[in-house]
Amino acid sequence: MKWSFTPTQVIEGEVVYSLEDYIRDLLEEIKSKVSKKEFDQFQEGEERDKKYLKAVKDVFNFEYEINFMYALKKSYLSKIVKKADDEEKKIIKKTIKENKANMDMLHAILMKRIANELGKGLTIKQAIKATEEYSKNLISKLNYTT
Repeated sequence: MKWSFTPTQVIEGEVVYSLEDYIRDLLEEIKSKVSKKEFDQFQEGEERDKKYLKAVKDVFNFEYEINFMYALKKSYLSKIVKKADDEEKKIIKKTIKENKANMDMLHAILMKRIANELGKGLTIKQAIKATEEYSKNLISKLNYTT
């Protein structure tokens, strides 16, 4: 994704770029990556559309999860990479490499949200948990078809 602003501007509140905005933009990026041509072997219609939407959803969920873990829980992501087999490690490392800018922006968004939660009087643990729950809630409501 490309922005006309930086993660620092988001953290400092110079630019308002919400988690909803990020998720919307990431989904659009994923849709542009997953080519419908890859599904030409299926007859046009409902089955083909279902398979395409499942692929978009799977790729989005994987990339968002890697981005989220990198942005907020690097130690947890490191543990996953250590336990992964060689092929899985390759895929995760490639995803990290290709999404570094996205991860940095997500980190800024999450840090800003955590800071806002702290401003409401939550402890750091509560603020992180509230941010994680907010993210999960947004993803659970995501419509992959629009």
